[in-house]
Amino acid sequence: MKLKKLIAMGLATTMLLATTACANGEANETPAPDAAPNGATQITYWHSMDGVFGEIVNKQVEAFNSTIGQEKNIVVTPVFQNWPGTEALTAAMSTDDVKNMPDVIQLYGESVSLIRDYKRTVWAEDYITSADSKVKKEDLIPNTISSHSIEGKMIGVPYTSSALMMYYNKTYFDQAGITDVPTTIAQMAEIMPTLVEKTDAEYGLNVRVDQFELENWIATQGTEGSYFGNNESGHNGHMTELEADKNGTLMNFLTEWEKVVGSGAYKATRDSINEEFAAGMHAMVIMTSSRIQTIADLVGDKFEWGVAPIPTVSGEDVGGAYPSGSGLYMLDRDDEAKKAAAWEFVQFMISPEAQVMWLDGTGYVPVNTKTVELDAYKAAIEKEPRLNAPLETLQNTPATVVPAFCPNSSTVGSVIKDAMMAFGTGAANKDQTYTAIVDGITQAMNDYYRANPINQ
Repeated sequence: MKLKKLIAMGLATTMLLATTACANGEANETPAPDAAPNGATQITYWHSMDGVFGEIVNKQVEAFNSTIGQEKNIVVTPVFQNWPGTEALTAAMSTDDVKNMPDVIQLYGESVSLIRDYKRTVWAEDYITSADSKVKKEDLIPNTISSHSIEGKMIGVPYTSSALMMYYNKTYFDQAGITDVPTTIAQMAEIMPTLVEKTDAEYGLNVRVDQFELENWIATQGTEGSYFGNNESGHNGHMTELEADKNGTLMNFLTEWEKVVGSGAYKATRDSINEEFAAGMHAMVIMTSSRIQTIADLVGDKFEWGVAPIPTVSGEDVGGAYPSGSGLYMLDRDDEAKKAAAWEFVQFMISPEAQVMWLDGTGYVPVNTKTVELDAYKAAIEKEPRLNAPLETLQNTPATVVPAFCPNSSTVGSVIKDAMMAFGTGAANKDQTYTAIVDGITQAMNDYYRANPINQ
């Protein structure tokens, strides 16, 4: 009863917070208790959430410390680390500095390669499959499980998940006489000029295609999804090379995207996409579902808008989205009590009670399927029905649609961003873009593994 009351209070408070983007900024930390209970197991949690997201993290930690933590004599101290949250960990790993490591760390997919072979990584599989685990694999959305798994075993657990979605101006659609939301890229490209011609929109579509967007359009191709990189995009062995060129998915996408570029109604750069959509500058935008509440606040009652899955490359594709966001990963600091306490905390953070906190003020998808049974979830969806769209999208996406565990994501991301920007602005054609992406990623992978051999 105490836990439910505390969570209800937390949800009520987050409703009053101004929604901001999750980005680098000042820490939102819960200070360590002045005096921890005698004999308490103290664990450290590193996260990279700030703004309203950091406030929610603090409320989750407070809820744990005041309930399960109090019951089991565990105290969690959250510590903010600038995104992506790995700089201090990398330094500690280089000298095996156990004292300056966290017990639990929030990591994004691009950082998993840092710890996948690390001797102190505690695999979540060993805990979530135990008989006494409060959270079971079957409680989680299937492709959030596979997105945090290697060779079928969970290295971490999903924590904050979102889906790439298409936001569209319903009022503009009505004015242009468009009754159906496009489900393929070709359909989207076809209506873009009409939306610009018959409404006040300057552009039919705004999206800057970076690695996140490209990977989604690669992963959602075919009847069961496709892989961006080899070895199932790094989930069955290390990702050492691009796969999208060999399986045809990269050229498939570029061929269809050429229609968007050629429409004359496409903005390929990303400036203030939230504000521009809210001001009616774009008829459609493509971005993460974690912006839903932000857009709701910005648009207000200026016009009607909706959220839908991103259009597919082909009408035969499975579609949907892979779960973006972060997971929770545990480290062994030579203390069995700390590991046990860390798992208690991790279980709470992916419980329905903790996951429902993300709904109010963000567009994160609850990774625990039992969350929908809570009154707090039902109230949040009643208040903002569009929050249900990304959840349905992920639930209807096969477990094979996963983000890549790319070992040098920043370099690969720069290759894709530069190539797609040149394509989108007309500075490069489809074939030149294809070559730039394939050659650039190949070089990036070769350089990385030359410096970081797998069997070092």
